[in-house]
Amino acid sequence: MTISIPFGGLMKKAQLISWTGLWLVVLASSSTPEGPTPARRPVVVEDRVLELLANEVNGYAAFNNLSIISTYHRTLGSDAIGELLRRLEAKCRLYGLTGTKIHRVPVQTGLEYFFLQNFDGQVPTRTRKAEVRLVKPFPKLLTTAESAPSCLIQGSRAADLIAPVVFIGDGANPDNYRNKDLEGKIALAGNALPEDIKELAIHAHRAAGLFFYFTRPHNSGDNNDAVLDMHWSPYSRSGEPSTFGLSLSTNQFLFLKALLDKGEEVVVHVKIESELKEKEESVFEILDAAIPGTDFPDQEFWVWAHIDHPLPGAVDNGSGCALILEMARTLQALIDNGLFPAPRRTIRFLWLPHVSGLNMYLSLHPEKIGKIKGGISVDSVAIDQSFFSNYFALGKPSHSLPSYWTAVLESLAEHLDSRTNRDLLDYRNTDNLFSPEGSRDQFNIRFCPFNGFGDEMQSNDGTIGIPTITFSNIPVPPRHSQVNFLKYVDPTGLHRIAYLGSALVSVFGWTDAANIWRVVDEVYARGRIHLLQEAEKANRALRDADPLGLAEANKQGCLLIKCGLRREQGMLASIRILLPASREAHQEIDLRINQVKEFAGALTGELQAGYAARCRPLGLSPMDLPPTKEEQDLDRLVPKPVPGVRGKSSYFGDYYLKILGQEKLDSFHLRPGFSYGIVGYTEAHNFIDGRLSILEIHQATAAELWSEGYPSEHDVTLTEVADYMRMLEAAGIITLEKRKGKGAD
Repeated sequence: MTISIPFGGLMKKAQLISWTGLWLVVLASSSTPEGPTPARRPVVVEDRVLELLANEVNGYAAFNNLSIISTYHRTLGSDAIGELLRRLEAKCRLYGLTGTKIHRVPVQTGLEYFFLQNFDGQVPTRTRKAEVRLVKPFPKLLTTAESAPSCLIQGSRAADLIAPVVFIGDGANPDNYRNKDLEGKIALAGNALPEDIKELAIHAHRAAGLFFYFTRPHNSGDNNDAVLDMHWSPYSRSGEPSTFGLSLSTNQFLFLKALLDKGEEVVVHVKIESELKEKEESVFEILDAAIPGTDFPDQEFWVWAHIDHPLPGAVDNGSGCALILEMARTLQALIDNGLFPAPRRTIRFLWLPHVSGLNMYLSLHPEKIGKIKGGISVDSVAIDQSFFSNYFALGKPSHSLPSYWTAVLESLAEHLDSRTNRDLLDYRNTDNLFSPEGSRDQFNIRFCPFNGFGDEMQSNDGTIGIPTITFSNIPVPPRHSQVNFLKYVDPTGLHRIAYLGSALVSVFGWTDAANIWRVVDEVYARGRIHLLQEAEKANRALRDADPLGLAEANKQGCLLIKCGLRREQGMLASIRILLPASREAHQEIDLRINQVKEFAGALTGELQAGYAARCRPLGLSPMDLPPTKEEQDLDRLVPKPVPGVRGKSSYFGDYYLKILGQEKLDSFHLRPGFSYGIVGYTEAHNFIDGRLSILEIHQATAAELWSEGYPSEHDVTLTEVADYMRMLEAAGIITLEKRKGKGAD
């Protein structure tokens, strides 16, 4: 194959050079009379490829697309979100992505389950108007969807009434409703979930509607003018139609409360023009655009961003939607201009609903499960770091899905950090990857361990099996309201992150037999670093242990290295899929797997020597602690996923509560936040693979939390993991099978 490569402003023919050759070409400017200059900071992707990406990516193009996205009030199932998805589909086609499609998935109640997740009662609605006017004690426009579309709680029904307002306070406390006549009136209640308030105010006490407020800490920070975007089911828990709810900012609430406190009669006129969509209109939609692979089209890498959130939603998550569109444009443009060949493997971009959208897509395409070899979830990125103090957070995949992506991410992110944060020794090179319309600032980047707090909570699950990287900025400016403005986004941030994302995707799309050594060497080298860091943690814990705790410290340290070795060997083994038929590549991978095993053995030996050295002056004999009775029992129990049951219930759905009931669920003594918020439970679930015992799952989870430095509140005990597994068994998610003897992995 012959590829024309732009070089020095001319087109030179590179005879017999495939993509492999392109990857390995070294710029003439990097050579000296003595030969090529060795790379000072080796990167997993060859410099020439990175330069092609850097010269194509366009942060301001992404920003312009974001400026369009942020003009839409993006509630799930709305006409606006449908219009936007079709506009983005047209953009994808304009950019050359011909394999685009919009999937329409029926949603009637918002409580339909996609695997173990639902949409928490969100339903497709059509809203034309929503406003509230004060009638008494004086006329005043209080709120309108024209300025704050988030003022209307999604799932509200049409209304046109004049009614008095009655203050309730905490809307989930039944005591606050005593001796208050709400029938035909509007309840001013908040600081609880709207769904819970609705049950009491509207359905139990016959209020005409709800004015909702939330003065506790929330996603819009301390912005008292933020009108929080909320939703509820349009029906009560018993199936009775609900009425309407309007969300007030803290200042709007305080204004009404002050009038009521003065003894004023507060009367308002509410006008809402909305309807629930029905039949074929009652759908949630997903935009799907792919660059098909040539050699291994069934192998896929996914890049996704959730499409929903209230207008303007510039950061959350218009930025993510615009960013992945720019990644798609960049890669397709390089292909269309003959700079890149078509990828060997398929690259898929998805704009989908938050939280449960990935499950929704996979329920349409279950045949893809097991073939998706990696992913990037993009949520709230490119925040101007000078305007609003934050950092770009790169989330690593879960240890439960060991993959080469962790090492590749570390390599490319360190390269981006170096390129965008030039020190004095690099003063001659002023290219720090900026958009001319954006900032010239340095770029604050941090790695974060897997936490499962976003859409990756589902993809990293063992039954879904997508080792997922996350892109986000932390903290996020006021969001989930009408004050998530475009001004927070930096075109330079979009430029840099699109460059990083495109570089990551290029590893999957174009790795072949001649450049796979880059991935193998990167994973191996970083694996040694990871193990060395873990060994140092183990040695420090041993040195800090008191005499009675030495044996336990040695035990836990050995387990940390053991679990780290299993992870790093899994990361190396994951490279095989890139070249399934290459004997040479597999031999190289096997060699590295054995070398990392020897290295881990040496680290364990050093730890044992340190243990003996600590024991000697104390007159103690170093000994390996025998397993406890609980450990022995739980090492014989192996959780196995029930065939056809996928994902986990977290954030939305309350699947376990629905299946078991509150009393049964409480009998397992799980901590609040077990399904969302405590990483120990999440990772214990992720490690379920049908081979590891409950004891081994706990050991792997504890090792990951220690290795990654999670705060102690995320730790879970062996007993807690066992209780969680028994709950999953009762809910029909897993079976617990007895292992015969001391089985291997």
